[in-house]
Order: sequence, then structure tokens, then C-alpha cells
Amino acid sequence: MTGDLERPGESPSALRGVHGEKGAAGPGRPPSRPVLETRRLLIRPPVATDAAALALIADNPRIAQNLTRMPHPYGVADAEAFIAEDCPADGLKHLILRKRGDDAPELVGALALDHRRGPIPELGYWIAEPCWNRGYATEAAHAAIDFAFLVHRHPRVNVTCRVTNGASRRVIEKCGFQHTGQDLSPSSFFKAVVAIDRFSLDRRAWESLRRWGGVEVRDDPERAEPAPGNRGRRDVVLDGA
Repeated sequence: MTGDLERPGESPSALRGVHGEKGAAGPGRPPSRPVLETRRLLIRPPVATDAAALALIADNPRIAQNLTRMPHPYGVADAEAFIAEDCPADGLKHLILRKRGDDAPELVGALALDHRRGPIPELGYWIAEPCWNRGYATEAAHAAIDFAFLVHRHPRVNVTCRVTNGASRRVIEKCGFQHTGQDLSPSSFFKAVVAIDRFSLDRRAWESLRRWGGVEVRDDPERAEPAPGNRGRRDVVLDGA
């Protein structure tokens, strides 16, 4: 899934206040299972009991055609394989959940920050169709970018999207990424190569452009409650390739 989804001597508890001064890392060491929380979203690692809900929202050809690596059909076994994949210590392989007050958060998508294409982390995300046009993709992307720069001090973040995915391109541009060129990438859905746009955001540009709200980073317990799925709904992508 592409935007095509621990400091000595200090407390190992939650990293909070990452939304402070630009370029200032939060206190404590980076968490081993980071949870990112924004004003409306909870972005946490998946657990085995999330598989059914994840498969329900991911099994849609309109998701797969806008991603390069998403299988279709997408069943519980595919969700279980995603959940079982290793996540890099300085990356993310998370679910995006919408906070609902006193009710359990609702699963609305997924996000990754990984090194599939090299040492520079690459951002990826998708959002369920009923939650389009609410700014969730942008809010989640902002949180992941802050995590990359504030917590792990990466020099830059990359992202790609299909050239036909205008919605994802708008999210990418809102985050301050600059277009760096076009390329071809294999598509699991089309069983052929598709054209993609490449974008990059370096630390200096992020520091000068960042105007969005804050993110809180903390450690996740090894177990979490399963995310309620969007039962009875068909869902679609808003992501990068």
C-alpha cells in the first residue's frame, strides 16, 4: 500500500506533545508500537481480531485499481497477511479509526510508512468511500509525516499515486509534497504496469510549510479492541498508488 500505509535516561511512557514547536522531538524514547492520535482520528497497529472488519472495507475493485499492490478480491486471508507483515521499527503499518465520543472508534482505512523502495520512508493510505470528503486522508497523512520527522528524524518522506488519482494528488499537495517525476509500477489489479506520479517532502520544506494541527504519539498495549467495521457498506479508495 503506497500513497499509491525507543531515549536513554527518560521515561519510556507515552510520547506526547509532538504537536509542539516545529522540529522539536517529543520527550521519551520512540514507542515500539506507536499509536498516533489527532483531533478526529486514532491511528494504531492492527491486531488479529481486526481481520474481518478490514477485509469488509478493503474488498472493492475501486480500491484495488487505485493502488498498485492491493489484491482483489480481498478476503480475510489477505487481511490476516497484512496484519502479520512485519512493520519497520521506524515506520507504520496502521489502521485509521474515526473517534466517536464514548462509542468505540470506527475503522475507516489504513496507512503505511515503509521502506519498500529504499531507505527513505514512503507514505501510503486509503480511506473508505463513506468517509470521503471529510479530510480524514489529509489528517492521517499529516500525522504520519509528523511521526517521520519528529520521532525518527527522517530527512525526507516520499509518496506516489496513480496519475489518474486526482483525489490522492490533492491530499499529497495539501501536505506540501513536491512533484519529482513520473514512473511505471506493476499493478496487482490490472496485471500490467501503470503510470504513477512521484512526490517528495524534505525536512526543511516541512518545517516551513507545516500549519496543521498536532498529533499525540504513545505506545500501544500488545492487545487492542477490534475495530467495528462498516457493516453492510461498500467502500472505496482515497489514497496514493
